[in-house]
Amino acid sequence: MRGLWRRVLTAAVLIPLAVLIVVLGGRIYSAVIAFMAILLIFEWTRMVDGAEFSRGFYTLSLTAIVTVFVAASGLYGWAILSALVGGGLATLMEARRGPSVPWALAGAVYLVIPAIAALYVRHGPEEGLILTILLFFTVWATDSGAYLAGCYIGGPKLWPSLSPRKTWAGALGGALSGLITALVLGLLLRLPVPMGALVALGLILPFAAIIGDLLESALKRVFGVKDTGAAFPGHGGVLDRLDGFIVAAVALALLVLFGQYAGL
Repeated sequence: MRGLWRRVLTAAVLIPLAVLIVVLGGRIYSAVIAFMAILLIFEWTRMVDGAEFSRGFYTLSLTAIVTVFVAASGLYGWAILSALVGGGLATLMEARRGPSVPWALAGAVYLVIPAIAALYVRHGPEEGLILTILLFFTVWATDSGAYLAGCYIGGPKLWPSLSPRKTWAGALGGALSGLITALVLGLLLRLPVPMGALVALGLILPFAAIIGDLLESALKRVFGVKDTGAAFPGHGGVLDRLDGFIVAAVALALLVLFGQYAGL
C-alpha cells in the first residue's frame, strides 16, 4: 500500500504538468522532449556502460538536442538521419576505449527516434493535440491497469525468465484499461477517425506499451539492475516511467503515417 500511495502521489503531480506541456505544444513541448531524452540517455549510459559521463553520453546527448531541433522544424526524415549518424559517431568514439557493443547507436534507436515520433504525433497531423493526449492517457492507463491487476489478481507469470513479477492478469488488465481509455477519450475528444481505426488504436497502443515494458525489463535483467534510477518516487527512474511510452509513441507515429497514406 505504501508503494501504491507513492505512485498515486507522484502521478498526481506529473499528470497535470504533462498535460499542460502537451497542450502548450510548440517550443515548450519540444524543449521538454529534448530534456527528457537527455535524462533517458544518462540512465541508458549508466546502465549499459557503467559510465555516467562518457564521451558517448555527451555525443549522444548532443545528438538528441540536434535531432529534436531538426524534428521541431518539421524535417522528420532528416531528424531520423541525424539520430542514426550521431549514434554511429558516439559508437565510434566509444570504440576507442576498447571492444564493446554499439550501445550508443542502440541508444539512438531506442531513445532518440521515439523522441522524433513524439514530436511528429504532436506537431505533424492536424489532430496532433488529441492524438498526443490519447497517447499519454492510454499509456498511463495501461501501466496503472497492469500494476493493479498484477498486484491484486496475480496468477500465472507472463514471462518468468524475463520479468519474474509480471503476470498474465497484469498484462490483460493493462490492455483492457488502455483499450477503454483510448475509446472513451477518442469519442469524448471527437478524434476524426472511423470507429474501426479508433479500436485499432485502443488495441495497438496498450500492446506497444506492454512490449516496451517487457523490453526494458529484459535490458535491466541483462545488465543486472533493478531500477534505472530514482527520479520518480514509487516509479523508479525516467526510463522505468517512460519504457512503455517510447514504444507506443513510435507505434502511434507509424499508425498516423499509415492513416495519411491510406487516406483515413
